Parts: sequence; structure tokens; C-alpha cells
Amino acid sequence: MNKQSWLNTIKGNHDLKTQLIISAVFTGLILVFLWSLDRYWRETLKPRLYLATETQAKILAESQATTLVEILSRTDPEHLKTALFEAVQMMLIVENPATGERFIRNLKLQLDYSTVEAPEGELDLNEGEKNCQDCFIAEVPLISHYGELLGLATFSVSSDYYQVLSQEMKRRLFTESSFTLGLLVTVWLLMMLMFYRLNRAKKIIEQSDQAKTRFMANVTHELRTPLNTILGYTQLYKQDTNAMQNYGQGIKAIDRSADHLLLMINDILEFSRANEENLTLHPTEVDLLRLLNTLVEMTQISAQVKNLSFDVYFEPQLPARVKVDEKRLRQILLNLLSNAVKFTSTGRVSFTVKCKANKAQACRLYFEIEDSGIGIARTQLQTIFIPFHQLDNAITRAEGTGLGLTISQRLVSLMGAKLEVSSEANKGSRFWFELDLPVVGQENIQLDTNSATNPQSAPITLPNAQTLATLKENAQRHNVLGTRACIEKMEADPQLAEFVTQIKPFVSHYKFKQLVEWLDKHAPH
Repeated sequence: MNKQSWLNTIKGNHDLKTQLIISAVFTGLILVFLWSLDRYWRETLKPRLYLATETQAKILAESQATTLVEILSRTDPEHLKTALFEAVQMMLIVENPATGERFIRNLKLQLDYSTVEAPEGELDLNEGEKNCQDCFIAEVPLISHYGELLGLATFSVSSDYYQVLSQEMKRRLFTESSFTLGLLVTVWLLMMLMFYRLNRAKKIIEQSDQAKTRFMANVTHELRTPLNTILGYTQLYKQDTNAMQNYGQGIKAIDRSADHLLLMINDILEFSRANEENLTLHPTEVDLLRLLNTLVEMTQISAQVKNLSFDVYFEPQLPARVKVDEKRLRQILLNLLSNAVKFTSTGRVSFTVKCKANKAQACRLYFEIEDSGIGIARTQLQTIFIPFHQLDNAITRAEGTGLGLTISQRLVSLMGAKLEVSSEANKGSRFWFELDLPVVGQENIQLDTNSATNPQSAPITLPNAQTLATLKENAQRHNVLGTRACIEKMEADPQLAEFVTQIKPFVSHYKFKQLVEWLDKHAPH
């Protein structure tokens, strides 16, 4: 399986996982809804219905007991038994029109013969079903109009009406709740459909964005070759006295325009690379002091050209060696330092590195770049990391693509940190971030008293004398093509990587005079 297929598989699994999570959530909601509905029926509605039906049964029993009291009070003793028997039989055959079943299933009558004129025991009755387990039992005392207790009537009232009413109300409750359930299922299906369509649109956009990124990378890479040729010929023409006398202004305009365009193309190419999903870090063992000193030397040149004060502070207890992607860390810091110098006309730029938390095998390094330049308004701080977005000032209108901070932010995020910024218009800016880096060994960098403001550079491996002479000659003649050809040859030798890294900024910014001075200082022969 190739890398693209592997990425597609991961995305597919992630989409399936998301769909399963959405389905699980809605399934849970449906189950909770049904459970709460059933609980509401069992613990609230059903008990209330039972109580209401039981009360109705007692009212029915009391109304029937009134008839028995009338018979016991007004019927002569000789016909009392017959009258009671006929009345009880009538009560037992009355049916409920809602169910078609008898209201009263059993009636037990016990008389108090001290108040009822009749032979003792002759008028007690127990008519109807002898065993009715589901019936409502209502015991009604038989009290005459004079307040005398005549006896006790025990009615067994059928619960069929309660059963029918209970089933009808439960069915109605769940039927009416089915609308809510159907609405929940509809929302579920709509969300799944929306997720599918949004996911499909997202994939189309991502594919389009990847195609655009690849196109930008390819085009910008191809544009660099003719631009290098244009810049090479402008350098040759600038050395031609006759050509400069006749066409000097045009040649300089072409050179400036091509240089500006090359810078923009380099930024776009780097942004395209940083925007790739497969961008990964490659940590290696790095000499921290050597890396920092390289950045200082590369920045000092630009600061000296603008007569800026460049202050450097490296904490003495920094670890000597750490594991980090040197190329990416250098890219981040160099971009922030270059911006600080670019946006500062007068004043200073400071570069600070500290160890904020030192553990046995790791260190939290704090990097800070501060300047006294034009600053950033508070309302614009949230937009400076947007790709191709630039603040409206004379410097950004003249140069740049607005990608430097975007690339730096993405690389810092890839390293597991966050690029922070604080700034105030016309007072300067401060950028900082913290990285947790593994430490190699137990040694710390050793700085003397002056190293906090002027750190010493580590020895650099130099090319042979012939290569140095050729490089210096091309630099003195401002020969862009010749200088870049020398650099390409030196890049093939890993031992010269640091030397190439330090001279590249001079060539990329066409500062050949400063390059000659640097060679005289660091590579005399």
C-alpha cells in the first residue's frame, strides 16, 4: 500500500468512526427517550389512573349502599330478605357499557341484628364470584338516617374498566410521543446526510487545495530557473560601464524587480511545502550554541546595514546538545529575526534564549525575538498569521508575500508548541515560543562574561583554498551565477554544510560586498 492509499484509509476510518459516534449518540438519545417515557407511565400516569379508577369504584359502591340502607330502613321484616336478595341480584347484573362486563363481581353483606329487626344470621349475604383477585374492594358501612349502624357491605368492583382505560391511555401516550421520536430519527438521518455531503465537499476542496498547492510548488520551482538567469545577466550588465551609462536605470529596475519576484517565489514554494500533509520533522543531534551563533551572524549583517543595535542573551545554563529538526528551527528563528530587522528603522532588535524547565533528559527552551519597530495594532494581531495577509504599511507594500509568519506558526505547531505575539503600534513587537526538547548528554554551553552580548562562534569547516579563491573572486565581481555554482558544488560535501548555511543569506540578498568582508574575517588565506 502506497502512502496516499494509507492516508485515504486513515481518512476513511476516521469518517466511519465519526458516523458511528453520531449514530451512537442518537441511538442513546432514542433509548433514553423511550426509557423516560416508560418510567413516566409506570411511576406517574399509571398510579394516578389507578387511584382515579379506585375512587370511582368506591363512589359506585357507596351509591349502591344507599339502596341497601333504604331497604333495611323501610322494608318490613317479613319481606326484608326477599327485597335484599332481589336488590343484590340487580346490582350484580348491571354491566359497564365501555367493557360489556359487570360492575360488581361480588357483594358481601353483614348486618348488625341489634338494630335490624330480623332473625339473627338469616339476612347475611355473600353473592357473586367468591374470588376476584383483580377487583377493587370497597367496604361501605350501612348507616341509617338516624345515624344507626345497620351493617357492613363489602363490594368487589371489577377492574376491567381500569385495564381498558390503562391500555388506551398508554397507547395514546406512546402514539403522541411517536411524533417526537420520529422527529428525532428525522434529525438523525438529516445529520447523517449533511455529514456525508459536507464530508464529500470537504474531500473535493482538499483535493482541489492539494492540486493548487502542487501547481504552485511546480510553477514557482520552474520560475526560479529563468529568474536566476535574469539576475545573472543583470549583474553582468551592471559591470559593463557602457551599458550602465546608456541603460543603467532600466538594468537596476530589472534587477530589483527580479530580486523581489525571486523572494516572493521562494516564500510561496516554502509555504507550499509547509502546507503538505506529509510534512514531518527529522530531529537530529544539534550543537545548540553553534546553531544560535549562526543565526546571530546571519542577522548581524542586516542589522549593521540599517545601523540597528542587535542585543543577544543566551542563558549560560543552556544544554550543549539537543535533539531537534535543525533546518526547521533555523527557518523559524531566522524568519522572526529577519522580520524584526525589516520592520525596525531605528532602535534595537534583541534575541533571547533561556532554559525555563530543566529535567534529567529534557529541557524547555524559551525563544524570544523583540524589536522596537513599527509594531502591530491590537486589532490586527489575530490576522497576522493568515496566509498572504499583510499589514498596510510602506514596508509590506514594497516587499514580501505575507507567508513568513504563517509558515513559522505551522512549523512551531508541528513541533508541539505555539507561536505567541504581543505588540503595540509604533512601539515594537515581541514574538516568543517554548519547545520541549530532548537533551543529549549532561553538558551545558559555556559562555564567558561577554558571551551574553557577543557569543562566540564555533569553528567552521572551510573549503579548500582554490574553492575559497573562486568564491571570493565571483563575489568581488558580483557574479551571481558563478557564486551559486560554487555553492552547489560545496553543498555536495556534508562537512561544508555549516559554511554553506552561513554564506547563503549573503548571496540570496545579493550582499556581495558583505560576503567578501565575511570571507576575509572567517576564511583568510
